[in-house]
Amino acid sequence: MFNWQSSIWESWKRMRGHLPHAVLMQGPEGWGEFEFAQSAALSLLCEKPRAGGQACGACEACNWFSLGNHPDFRLVVPESMVAEPSEESSEPGKKRSDQIKIEQIRALADFLAVGTHRGGLRVVLIYPAEAMNANTQNALLKSLEEPPPSTVFLLVTTQADRLLPTVRSRCQRLSLAPSDSAHALRWLEEQGVGHAESALAAVGGAPLAALKGAQSEEKRIAFIDGLRRPGFDPIALAESVQGVPLWDLVSWLQRWSFDLLLARTVGQVRYHPGQEKPLSEIALRCEPASIAAFWRALAQARALARHPLNAKLFVEDLLLRYRRLVGQP
Repeated sequence: MFNWQSSIWESWKRMRGHLPHAVLMQGPEGWGEFEFAQSAALSLLCEKPRAGGQACGACEACNWFSLGNHPDFRLVVPESMVAEPSEESSEPGKKRSDQIKIEQIRALADFLAVGTHRGGLRVVLIYPAEAMNANTQNALLKSLEEPPPSTVFLLVTTQADRLLPTVRSRCQRLSLAPSDSAHALRWLEEQGVGHAESALAAVGGAPLAALKGAQSEEKRIAFIDGLRRPGFDPIALAESVQGVPLWDLVSWLQRWSFDLLLARTVGQVRYHPGQEKPLSEIALRCEPASIAAFWRALAQARALARHPLNAKLFVEDLLLRYRRLVGQP
């Protein structure tokens, strides 16, 4: 858990007073949603919690959790998030799935069918919950509707609208929206990130996203410079960012387009301080409705960014559409 999450932890402590069988933790990406959920899960399993409700970090339960083998805990994530696939379950060279598969949910049946090993709670953490398709969510729904005794499901998402209404309605919600950006800025500076304030602005204030983005900051700046340049070549620009995760590329383009809309309508920018002049010049060539339509299209594209049919064509198509938006043939 990070220091900017202290107020959220207080909300979690109050919820624990009347603990529901399922909690939907939702908030913006890059603020430590997964880390908070892990701390919350461990606080339910710890056998000697501290006064503030946090895990002690020293009992048997905490030690098992840190080693990844607590008998009353299950973490359900996509294959692509697992550090090293086992030799038995993976094929060399095969791309691992970015989705949580229905088989992973069905595999919980044996875990849920027996009593808890330590006589306390049993915890299932699912992250990111939006990585479940409709069929997988429906497979989980039975357990949410008829929860086994002493079991808590923690579903963590940054895109709650991609969950079925029936799933959302079976969970009590906990907002992970941050309330203190000053802590985030100090933390980022402590990590050695230069120009921490502008790095935070570029990702909407999310410190973990800013830390990750610092590793590709040169490519992001070059990409934005390409978008600014009159007569830029979409094909060449797409070629220059090969290897950058598509999710990040779409995010860069989303934030640039959002600032175009702000510059066109209110004369301000949010994500690119210092770029007001080029953004305003480009925005004057665009109709506000067209910018808004492109921005909405990017939101749809982001949902496909983790598994496009052809990554290169995916980026080229977005950049060609952007070039048409800004009035270039």
